[in-house]
Amino acid sequence: MVHRFQPLILGIVLAAQSVTAADMPTVSSPSPVVPADMAHPLRMIQLPVPGPGPLVRPFPIRKHHGQILTIEETIDQCVTDEMARVGTPGASVAVAMDGQIIYQRGYGLKHRTEGGAVDVDTYFRIGSVTKQLTAAAVMQQVEQGLVFLDDAVTVYVPELQLGGIYPASRISIHNLLTHSSGFPDLPFQPMGPTDDAALAEWASGQDDVVLHAPPGVFFNYSNPNFNLAGRVIETASGTPYRDYMHDRVFGPAGMTRTTFDPEVVMADGNYAFGHLRYPGGAELIYAPDDYDNAVFAPAGYAFSTAGDLVHWAITLMDGGGEVLTPASSSMMQKVHTDLDLLPGQGYGYGIFVEPFGDLEIRQHGGNIWGWGAYLVWEIDSRFAVAVLANTFESLPSAAYCIADAVLQPGLGPDWEDPADPAEWSRYEGEWELSYRENIVLGGDIIVVNDSELMFLIWDPGSPFNEFFTLTHVGFNIFLADLDLDGEPESEFTFLGSGNPDRPKWLRNRILVGSPRRPLLRPAGRTP
Repeated sequence: MVHRFQPLILGIVLAAQSVTAADMPTVSSPSPVVPADMAHPLRMIQLPVPGPGPLVRPFPIRKHHGQILTIEETIDQCVTDEMARVGTPGASVAVAMDGQIIYQRGYGLKHRTEGGAVDVDTYFRIGSVTKQLTAAAVMQQVEQGLVFLDDAVTVYVPELQLGGIYPASRISIHNLLTHSSGFPDLPFQPMGPTDDAALAEWASGQDDVVLHAPPGVFFNYSNPNFNLAGRVIETASGTPYRDYMHDRVFGPAGMTRTTFDPEVVMADGNYAFGHLRYPGGAELIYAPDDYDNAVFAPAGYAFSTAGDLVHWAITLMDGGGEVLTPASSSMMQKVHTDLDLLPGQGYGYGIFVEPFGDLEIRQHGGNIWGWGAYLVWEIDSRFAVAVLANTFESLPSAAYCIADAVLQPGLGPDWEDPADPAEWSRYEGEWELSYRENIVLGGDIIVVNDSELMFLIWDPGSPFNEFFTLTHVGFNIFLADLDLDGEPESEFTFLGSGNPDRPKWLRNRILVGSPRRPLLRPAGRTP
């Protein structure tokens, strides 16, 4: 059953799909594509940023035209209904119960126009599901006494230097694995260096990056946290990241069809093409080797199959198998930081933990240009489901639909929303907004009514300004419709308060704000 607050998009939600072809990786392009207006702050919010995907709760599907469905038929309906809604040409699913795979199937086409049937062995990119695999490799180094979670990242990555008032030495390994470092989610290109020196070179070039907030203050999803975790793996083990993952994680986990190498996927021949639509209705279609980037590999560039991902979830549920000790496996799946969104939502090491009815599940999604993935598991029943898609939009509703049908999780708690519109005046005022590098913007917030705030963002050094509405959706969470499609999608959350009359932070994945003084607009900047 869906709780009334559960269809919220997470604080780490993907940005709106307001893009042009120039913003996306060029098919068969030999060099990175650099958007001309990437410096525009709201442009970055509007780009489709690789990440974990939205948190969605579908209603259970039990019947079809009055007929009781088998579990296999229910799984098929969950997947095909969501494929039709999203417009996904191909998908793959694997489901396990009691630690055994009970169902696998491919659906639809590898390529929308050229065809080719998806089967259970078809490769897909899995985006940010990669992060928990990277976290497992870090935990292997912890087990060997080569890495300590409380150590500063600079112990292992001394080449990392940052700008601003918070030095790189304030960031711990624990902060990286829990997205609590304050490191901004920097824009990056799909194509980049592919050699083994890429991570070290990238880490040494972050001098202009300014942390959004002191490390450890709050969760804010950022891909570069796991770039740095990948570099830690290299320095601690003495092995290039991708080689290490193949030999020490994928192999021991029995993930025989998981790789970072596009050439391996192309040579195999059984792969799904990636599909990405942009305004105007045109669609870009990517082969697996149309883009690659060793820098962001630890954050989201692996290829895999639904079956391999379910095997991985079973490995974690069963205490780590040949990959991790039971203590490390448990540590990865334990809540280490609160998401400050809905009750019970937290983050472990590369893994989200959340209530699901009367149960508790672990999950992570992945979205990368052309492909989407979602992996969900529940420890007590040793249940797992992986759904892969060959569109940027993943199919989380299908994964949760299957979980609901198999687990029958019950209604769960009836949370009371503590947000009181009568107290929203404490949000009003001028905010200082941290974007990236040394870019600082101004922001004014005023109360419109009992469900909306008006937000003006302005750049003191230019005529740039932008107005949009923040619509309240529950607790201290507001959504903005930045792509103007009528559906709010970008989350802004007010966090913490050292002063009961004033929140301390305004969090968005791309912009982070702190209050400065009561509302005082520059001349000529009125909503």
